[in-house]
Amino acid sequence: MAREIEEICAGKLREIRRKRGLTLHGFEALSNGTVKAVVLGSYERGTRAVSLERLEHIAGIYEVPIQYFFGLSTELRTEIEKGFIFDLRRISKRSELSPPLASIKRFIAAIADQRSDWNGEVISLRRTDNDCLALVCEMEIRELASTLRGNGFIFASEVSGQHSL
Repeated sequence: MAREIEEICAGKLREIRRKRGLTLHGFEALSNGTVKAVVLGSYERGTRAVSLERLEHIAGIYEVPIQYFFGLSTELRTEIEKGFIFDLRRISKRSELSPPLASIKRFIAAIADQRSDWNGEVISLRRTDNDCLALVCEMEIRELASTLRGNGFIFASEVSGQHSL
């Protein structure tokens, strides 16, 4: 859990700097030299731990609450809020699966059967379905999203409101 929080924090540090259009050296200048570019880069890569005191200082420079750095990335939050779009073609080709992936495959098949939706290409799940799936798999929703993406079960990125490979 601690490592996951560190990774989220590192990602949020990089995300906000890039959203603000800053380079590492640009942030160093913004901080009046109180946060060196090389140090911020190490925080962003997760190769150096950032103390809460230092994170609070950085949050003050960006004018965001410190909690910002513990949240989900925008992309993952959007994916979770909208629901997952599963690639049924890929899933059907997978035969030997670990127990969680086998459970996911059965869950998706049950949803498709319930909806009488057998077009064989894709199926989308609502957020509540995703929450149930995470519960069945005994995973946090972030872990589920990562597992699904990593195994090619869901489409990876969003384009015009649809997910694509």
